[in-house]
Amino acid sequence: MIAVTPSSVPSSSRQEQTGKAIRLGAVSNFGQGWTEESYSAVQRFRISRLRDSIRWAEVERTPGRYVFNGRKSAWPDRFQAENVKITLTLAGGNPLYDGGNTPHSPAALAAFGRFAAAVVKRYPQIDTVEIGNEFNSGNFVSGPVKTDGLARRAQHHLAILEAVAAAVRKVRPGISVIGGSSHSIAAGYLWPLLERPESRLMDGLAMHPYTTDIDQLPRQIEFLKRDPHAAKLPLFITEFGSEDRVLAADDLVRGYVTLASTGAAEFDWYPLNERGDGLVPLVRKDGTVTKAGQAFLFVQSNMRGMPVQDISPDEFTFVRRIGNKMLALWGAPRDVRLARRDITASDATGAKLDPSRLHLEEGRALILTSESPINFASDVKLGCNPLIADSFYQFSYAQPGTASKRSGFIRSVRIGKEDFPLSVMEGQQKPGVPWTPYLGRSNLVSLQLHPGMMVPAFGAKGGAIIHRLMTESPADVRVRAIFTPVGTGDNEIIVTVAHAGESIVSKSGKGPIKLDISVALRKGESVLLSAVQSENSNSGKFRYRIQALDEHRCPALPPELDLPPN
Repeated sequence: MIAVTPSSVPSSSRQEQTGKAIRLGAVSNFGQGWTEESYSAVQRFRISRLRDSIRWAEVERTPGRYVFNGRKSAWPDRFQAENVKITLTLAGGNPLYDGGNTPHSPAALAAFGRFAAAVVKRYPQIDTVEIGNEFNSGNFVSGPVKTDGLARRAQHHLAILEAVAAAVRKVRPGISVIGGSSHSIAAGYLWPLLERPESRLMDGLAMHPYTTDIDQLPRQIEFLKRDPHAAKLPLFITEFGSEDRVLAADDLVRGYVTLASTGAAEFDWYPLNERGDGLVPLVRKDGTVTKAGQAFLFVQSNMRGMPVQDISPDEFTFVRRIGNKMLALWGAPRDVRLARRDITASDATGAKLDPSRLHLEEGRALILTSESPINFASDVKLGCNPLIADSFYQFSYAQPGTASKRSGFIRSVRIGKEDFPLSVMEGQQKPGVPWTPYLGRSNLVSLQLHPGMMVPAFGAKGGAIIHRLMTESPADVRVRAIFTPVGTGDNEIIVTVAHAGESIVSKSGKGPIKLDISVALRKGESVLLSAVQSENSNSGKFRYRIQALDEHRCPALPPELDLPPN
């Protein structure tokens, strides 16, 4: 028997979440200009919330005078009849103040606050204002706010938030003000920001978690909320999108139900209309609806306003209950059988599926619906799953000393002949590091381990990333692994599998490396897989996946291992 049990699932993923239903919206760009096709799309989709902006420089061209008469500043008037609510992003500068840079002087901050008050007074549909846009990046800030450095960036952000919050609440006391405004779940950036007293003016944290795999969102959010200040604030996901034209519809549904189950307050799909930036829109330039658009319509009609609960039975199976008559599920490949004829099955777009040919897949959302309540445990039967450990499904942000209780693999770094535990790095805790939590060592700056990507150290310096699987009783284990360099160049990796202290296979190369090997383990033995960059390699990233399977648990093993979808 392998020492992996359902109790190793993080508590935040196992417990049923309740709370308020998540708000569903789409990210439009009417503040940058719009067409009748995009306006019609809002009507056709019956969109109840838009996340958009109005540029300060468009409205205040003479100091203290606010004019809302242009296409880019008067666009909310078009949606009064539809009763569309608006989450408004307030970002950018005005040539009248601080040279047009992001406001930072007392005079510019006060002026920005007055502009914000004028906007929310003019448009009562605005019920939420988002301070800044991806403020922790360098793309949407300018001037001293950009050049002062990351630590000062947080102070600048809070100064803007303080000015805007005071001004808008004076004219609209019930309006929500959300801040943080981060690209990615950057705990290392957000935690110091939230320690400052001005952060108490926030009603929530705005976030764009593009760099987190959907299945890792609950664990990274759980990590972020270890901070007591972050724990008190709901998350407003004001941008969420996909570049995968094949899986975008599934990404929309999986992202929506996953974030809803964590208690997030808002989910806005980016973008509504085609932007040319590679992210899949709801509608194309010619007005036709994409698969993602079909999924949005399906969620809008069948899930919006419903409470979503995480009822996943184990680390390899993702199940979300929407209300009590609908389930969304995906995970390790296997057959799915329905115990009731009144349960219908569909894909992420709502297209009906043959109930006799259902399969669970990772990255693909299977939707089950009935007119009466569905009990997952009794009404849905899953086929055999031979997985006993998976580096992606079971990735953990547990602190050192607890990883073995949270994951089938024990992760460490080998320097010389000694193994050292990996620590959780917060994400964007300083310049030049990833913007999401990851595992590493403070004395090995370049070493990184993420759920599906790693940066091993070099052989001569030491720093092989280790995945070790322990057993409590004899077992025949099939180890499968794949390593693929990210990008081009001379990145070369050496991968070794060892058993009982002896290497049984070792491969190296600059292209994809795949391993598939059977190991007979006796009680107390382990199988170990190490990965390190070769001496001739340039420091680079590698996508990876490691699985251990019980060769005798199921009649047949799943197909050849592949990397999980991005």
